Amino acid sequence: MNHVFIPGSNRESMDCEMCGKNVPHLTKVRIDGAILNVCDACAKFGTPAESIRSSFSKPAAEEPIATIKINQKRIIVPPAKPTSRRRTRDNIDSLTVVQDYGELIKEAREKLNMTQDELAAKILERKNVLSSMERGDLLPEIKVARKLEKVLGITLVENEE
Repeated sequence: MNHVFIPGSNRESMDCEMCGKNVPHLTKVRIDGAILNVCDACAKFGTPAESIRSSFSKPAAEEPIATIKINQKRIIVPPAKPTSRRRTRDNIDSLTVVQDYGELIKEAREKLNMTQDELAAKILERKNVLSSMERGDLLPEIKVARKLEKVLGITLVENEE
């Protein structure tokens, strides 16, 4: 672990950003995505933050995002490859859910002999949300409608005219 000196602070008296304890030195660690200067007792809750980049700078394509030591083995985490989005925000805005979506969802679910609980679990939604959609009380978001289309094999989303 690397110990840090915080400019402008009293070198003999620093406070842990996690527990507030006054300690002679701090260690820079990453805890739940945040970089904190913590005492040795709190450092066990995070991983060492060896090199810290600005959140505004992009990593170079060849540079690893992180190097982690597990059981004396170095593991290099490569940067994520850029993904292309199939739809832009404009395309999503021009989409709409069909008018009789509730009946379509219920009929397709029953045809596949699925309960509302089973379908809700497959699309990662709550049963009462699915029930409201089937009754026509709740218009599904495009993202949820797309999941229902995949699982049920139906068409719920169309382009606005």
